[in-house]
Amino acid sequence: MNSQQVLPLRIAICALALGAVAAQIFLIPLSASSYAEAYPEVAHLAAPYAAACIVAVVGIEMALLAGWKILSIAKLEGSFTSPVLGWVNVMAAGLVFTAAVLVGVFAHASFVANIGGPAILFGLLASIAFGAGAVVARRAAKREVLVDSGEKHPFTVP
Repeated sequence: MNSQQVLPLRIAICALALGAVAAQIFLIPLSASSYAEAYPEVAHLAAPYAAACIVAVVGIEMALLAGWKILSIAKLEGSFTSPVLGWVNVMAAGLVFTAAVLVGVFAHASFVANIGGPAILFGLLASIAFGAGAVVARRAAKREVLVDSGEKHPFTVP
């Protein structure tokens, strides 16, 4: 991987990280207070749901950091090699953590607080799919790294 490929990816990671921090500081708290005013019957849930969403964004930030480290390793070594595997695990763990927190929020809203409707159900299903997608992407990335580095994948038939 050369610097012409790495630079745009790093710019994208920086933009996403700035957006994540802005969401944690401004967007999530302001949205929570706005919805608390609009729906006073569930205003008591605004603070815990906002806190959970802010914590969920930490998982995305962790995945972005792992992406930055993967780009650094790939730039130095010219391709994706075995040291990348640990950072692929960190990235997947961050995304699965985010999905698990969001599944908890949507499940609580739907099954415990008895609020929602189609939007809550869609959020629950999308969060589950997001977590499953992170696990599948991790497996695909690990398989690609093993193929690029010349190592034999443990599940391939000789």
